Order: sequence, then C-alpha cells, then structure tokens
Amino acid sequence: MDTQTSPDFRSSVVLKTKNLQLKDPLLLMGLPGIGFVSKLAADHLVKALEAERFATLYSPHFPNQVIALKSGRLRPFSFRFYHKRLKKRDLVILRGDIQPLTVEGQYEVSAKVLDFFTKLSGREAIAMAGYALNKKIEKPAIYVASTNKLLLDKFLKLGAKVNELPVPIVGMAGLVPGIASLYKVNGACLLVETPGTVIDAAGANELIDMISRYLGERIDATNLAVRAKKAQKLMERIEAQAKREEEKAGGIAGDFIRKDLSYIR
Repeated sequence: MDTQTSPDFRSSVVLKTKNLQLKDPLLLMGLPGIGFVSKLAADHLVKALEAERFATLYSPHFPNQVIALKSGRLRPFSFRFYHKRLKKRDLVILRGDIQPLTVEGQYEVSAKVLDFFTKLSGREAIAMAGYALNKKIEKPAIYVASTNKLLLDKFLKLGAKVNELPVPIVGMAGLVPGIASLYKVNGACLLVETPGTVIDAAGANELIDMISRYLGERIDATNLAVRAKKAQKLMERIEAQAKREEEKAGGIAGDFIRKDLSYIR
C-alpha cells in the first residue's frame, strides 16, 4: 500500500514512515521460529547497528490480540522494517512478533513483503532460521539453500554447508526466499543448527557472524547472551500464564495461547 490511508484489514498492508532511496538493498529477515535464533539475531542486529524503522506491516493473518507493554502502551502484532546504510550497500532488516497463523496467511504476507521490497529496488533477500537437532551442539553449523547459484556459492565460500538430504523449511523463512525469484529477487535461507528447546544465543551468534562476513562489516555481538536470557524469561512467563488459563478454563484458553506460542517459537 503506497498511500497512507487507514487500512481496512481485509489484507496485509505496509505503512511507511519515511521514503528512502536505497543502494543495492539487501533484505535480511529474522522472524520467530525454532530456537528463536533468527528473531534473536535480527533483534540484535537492529540494536547493534542502530538501524532505523521506516515501515510497518499489519495483517489480519496475525492473532486477534494486542500487546500491553510495560509502559502502558498498546501495540498490535506487526512486522517492522529497519534501515541501515552500510559502506557498500543498504541493509533492510525485517523482524516481527509472530508469523501468520494459516497457510494462506503465510503466502499472503510473504508476497506483501517481497512486493514492498521490490519497490525499494531490492534484488536480494536472505532469511535466517533454526535447524533443530534435539541435542547439545558445541559449534553450530550453518546450512544454506538458495534460488541463485552465485548467491549460494558466496555463502559456501564463507563456510556454510549444503545439506546432504532434502530438508523442509516451514514458514516464511522458507517461503520468502523460495518464491523470491517470482519477484525477480535472489533468495537464500541460512539454517543454523540449534537444540530448539531453548532460546539459543549460540546459534544466533553464528548467524550474526556469517552475516557480518557476508556484508564485510564488523558487528558487535557482546550483549547477545543477555538478550537471550531476557527473552527466555519472557517466554517462561507467557507459558506459565497459558498453564494458569488452562486450569481456569478447562484447557481451552491454555491450548489457544500455546497454539500462538508455537508460531512465536
């Protein structure tokens, strides 16, 4: 949506707070998923790079809930686009609270993201995600899959691997790079190994290291573990709330909250 009119919420809408002229922009996406690694990495990159928000995506495919912040402010679920001008190119970071709740919603929001990015003259989109192994990992490896061989080879030279077996990538981490070529955008997905049971700072750190080397930029990851611990405590509080609601409502409310959490994590 280019005009800043009030949305009717029949479909997803992107509202801009400023117009940007970007040089060879790269879209880097980190949404809630396995081990929380991609969202944690994206959140940290926004803070470390002091990226500035310039657009927000709202969607009827997000839950019919809002977040009551500790400041007292209400905020609906959304995706936020952030911009940082780097030495060689512009970086657009996409982060969000939750993924769309339906298959149709995942496709619709993915299409909206790519359509908006192409209007910024974007031609390269990278999604980050977790690859659950359900075991302790000393040094998480990163796997890469791409719609473009040149982009694939760049990450292979940086130490990423190609998985020997076909791996389904569920959600927008797979959809956005997977359908990117339909928008004349080269897409890639970076999958980092993670136990998947806790919020994984080690996996997020590996993603940040890979991205920093790809961009040729030094990115400080000093406070990443602290941010992971805070996020873990928040998730534990939400899950405790789900348990209390389940006890009060005979299981229905708790199940509903946990269903939403499955998309958050």
